[in-house]
Amino acid sequence: MKKILVTYKVKDVEWWIKNNTLEREWGQRDVKIEFYRKRDSSHIGFIAEIANEELFVEMLKNSTFLTTSFKSNGVLMETLEILELVE
Repeated sequence: MKKILVTYKVKDVEWWIKNNTLEREWGQRDVKIEFYRKRDSSHIGFIAEIANEELFVEMLKNSTFLTTSFKSNGVLMETLEILELVE
């Protein structure tokens, strides 16, 4: 199981809370997500458990999936950070 931490800011946090589809979109690829939010801010983060390394590499290489997925959820792409668990 591969774990990553993803952080970003969103344009409208209230809209994001009501309309976020990342968990469903990523869940279809066998990825489990737990979301976190910095109190009183538009800073969002999640920890994702990805089934395997190959899927993780495929997701990173498939920039269309990532870009479409994040942009449709109001993510400010210039704030996106993806961190891998160091083992």
